[in-house]
Amino acid sequence: MGLFDSPTHLLIILAVLVVLFGSAKLPKAAKSMGEAMRIFKKESAKLHDEDTAKAAEVPEWTPQQVAAPQPQVAPQQVAPQPGTQEQMAALQQQMDALQKQMASAPQQSAAQGTPPSTTQQTNQPG
Repeated sequence: MGLFDSPTHLLIILAVLVVLFGSAKLPKAAKSMGEAMRIFKKESAKLHDEDTAKAAEVPEWTPQQVAAPQPQVAPQQVAPQPGTQEQMAALQQQMDALQKQMASAPQQSAAQGTPPSTTQQTNQPG
């Protein structure tokens, strides 16, 4: 059973509020509460409007915008505005090609006589 389920609970809460704050302060408190809610609603609406405006300004990400070198994709595989499934398939193909490229990089450097680059961390007292 909730706090506001019966009218007797509401009357008791109202009586406690009147005793604590006095009958003169309750209307002022309600007015200030209403003004605060109006201001909050205005500001949240502004934030929502700003978010939608920023979302309209930012172009949708496409796989062609990645700065790293990418394998060539056949033109018939790239659609002007692919759906989610097509984007996922194109990304998966790119990931496979990059993994193959990364796997062949150590083999190529070993054939050239240069060791593959590795990063080592040492913990020495300073």
